Amino acid sequence: MTLRRTALQRKTELRRAAPMPRRPQLATRRLNASRRATGPTTQVRHIVATRANYRCEGCGLRLHDGNTWTEPHSFHHRRPRGAGGSRDTATNTPPNLLLLCGTGTTGCHGDIERRREAAYTAGMLVHQGTDPEQQPVRIWWRRLVHLTADGQYQETP
Repeated sequence: MTLRRTALQRKTELRRAAPMPRRPQLATRRLNASRRATGPTTQVRHIVATRANYRCEGCGLRLHDGNTWTEPHSFHHRRPRGAGGSRDTATNTPPNLLLLCGTGTTGCHGDIERRREAAYTAGMLVHQGTDPEQQPVRIWWRRLVHLTADGQYQETP
C-alpha cells in the first residue's frame, strides 16, 4: 500500500501555486528598435518612378496603370548598399536608383544581379567609390544617359 493519494482520493482540492509573473518582452522591443530604414524615402521613389514614366528602365515594361502597380517592381541601387545598408547619403538619391521590373531574383533586376559584369558595362551597377551621377547608364529607349539629382535624364555627349 502506498501513502500517496491522488486528487480523487483526497477530500480537499489540490492547491496551486501563484502563477509565475510574466516577463516583459524586451527582446522584441530591442529587435524592432534597432532596425533602421535603409531604403529610399517615398519622395525619392516617386521622383525615380516619374523619371522612368513608370516603366522598367531596363526593358521598358509598363509597371503602373495610373492607379496601381500592375507588375512586380523594385528600386535598384546602382552602387550597392552592402549587407546591412549604408549610411552614405548618396546611396538613396535618384542618380543611384533605377526602377526595374521584377525582384532581386526575377525580371530585369534579377538579370542585373546574375550578370554583374554586363551590368557594370551598361552602367546599371557602379563600383564603390564612384559617383553614380558621373557614370552614364544605358536605358532601354536611349543610348547612354546620366541620371541627375533632380530626377531627370541628361544626354551623354
